[in-house]
Amino acid sequence: MSMLNFWAYLRQRFPPVNMALFAVLFLTVWAVAGTTGAGRAFGWREGLGIMATISFFFRLRVFDEIKDFDLDAQNHPQRVLQQGRVTLPQLRRLAWAGAALELGWSALLGGPAVLGWALALAYSLVMRFEFFAPAWLRARLLLYAVSHMLIMPLIIGWLWLAYAPALSGRLVLLMLLSLLGGFAFELARKTHAPAAEQAGIDSYSRTLGLAGACAGIVLVLLAGVGVQAGLLYQLHAGPGPYVVLGGLLLPTLALYRAALARPREALFRRAEMLVSLFMLSSYLTLIVLIKA
Repeated sequence: MSMLNFWAYLRQRFPPVNMALFAVLFLTVWAVAGTTGAGRAFGWREGLGIMATISFFFRLRVFDEIKDFDLDAQNHPQRVLQQGRVTLPQLRRLAWAGAALELGWSALLGGPAVLGWALALAYSLVMRFEFFAPAWLRARLLLYAVSHMLIMPLIIGWLWLAYAPALSGRLVLLMLLSLLGGFAFELARKTHAPAAEQAGIDSYSRTLGLAGACAGIVLVLLAGVGVQAGLLYQLHAGPGPYVVLGGLLLPTLALYRAALARPREALFRRAEMLVSLFMLSSYLTLIVLIKA
């Protein structure tokens, strides 16, 4: 596999912006976990932790590629993987090499981190085989999404145990924040205007109806706001973080209202971008609050 082809694959299926988000996720857990104990200055171990976190999510992407290869060959023949420029065996080898890095980093941080990583890995392997009921689960798109989103709290738990072996209410709130943020983005990216729906490709707008999908996104976002407010309150935040989150939430809600009144794909894609920015901002505000 040439580096040029691998870079083309990453740009399509695991772009640098995703890697940056996973780095921010790690830094958020590291920062909040530090408020429950002595804390730790950022050093080379934290750099490895960022790499380990990105590696874990990359393996999840590879698992999806394995599961969906035949379907993607029909619907997305232009992709680098489907063209054979990168192959599944090559991606598998990279994914499991990353697992060695994750285990090594976890061992550096102690037994609780190894246990947390093992639990997250075990759940991801069950996900890889779609809970041994792929046809049944795929026929229930919403349940499929929830079952796969549950990996997020487990990843948060793994990273938390690397820095704060004791469980706490802040850990629970971080787990909920990651779950709700990931679920909101999942709903947003698979909600489309009627004219943009594609045969053979599932969407929440088709499964729940356009109004139902938009309502689901809004409800999950509002639940995430409640969780974020709880975290900010525990961290004794001033008004600044609330203003930032409100400044992103209100335009997002307005955009979904406009998209529902006049469904156009461009509006839904702008709303998806705002949902992703809202999720990113919810993490960044915590990091800035704690480390500034």
